[in-house]
Amino acid sequence: MSIDSEVKVKELMTEGVIAVKQDKTVKEAAQLLKEEGIRGLVVVDEEEAVGVVVCRDIVYQVVADNKDPEEVLVKDIMSTDLVVADEDELLDDVAMAMARNDISRVPVVREDMLVGILTQTDILRAWPGYAEVMGEEIEMQAEATPRQTTREGMCENCENYSENLQETNGMLLCEECR
Repeated sequence: MSIDSEVKVKELMTEGVIAVKQDKTVKEAAQLLKEEGIRGLVVVDEEEAVGVVVCRDIVYQVVADNKDPEEVLVKDIMSTDLVVADEDELLDDVAMAMARNDISRVPVVREDMLVGILTQTDILRAWPGYAEVMGEEIEMQAEATPRQTTREGMCENCENYSENLQETNGMLLCEECR
């Protein structure tokens, strides 16, 4: 089960972007966040998106370190590992990239022009099961070392009861069938 594979980013994104210039102070950015009632801003240099700043950045990198928000600049605390989506990209792909990179918002472009933003909230409004499915898909994609655990129950091969079942090739097998 996944998000409808035909849904494009432009169908769920919020058009228009609230942006802040990278040379503005953190206080100015925080005031803009409050005025707009949002939790994140796209950071721009000229007209180009160069980063994102979210409330967490302000709290962790300024407030918690007792720095002066009137002195610290947005460019000093913004995240620069920017994941950007094209408005015609499939939502499924972008949602997976957001989950893999642990980000909550993605600037959206049309021919290199910033036209909107897609947030986890936008996705959840359209499809409430997103969070559960994304967690499952990421878990399935994770490269984890399988653990050998023993269980009790019926062997899936010989159907005999065993207190020492182990998963082998996707089946719970007793000692004799392994």
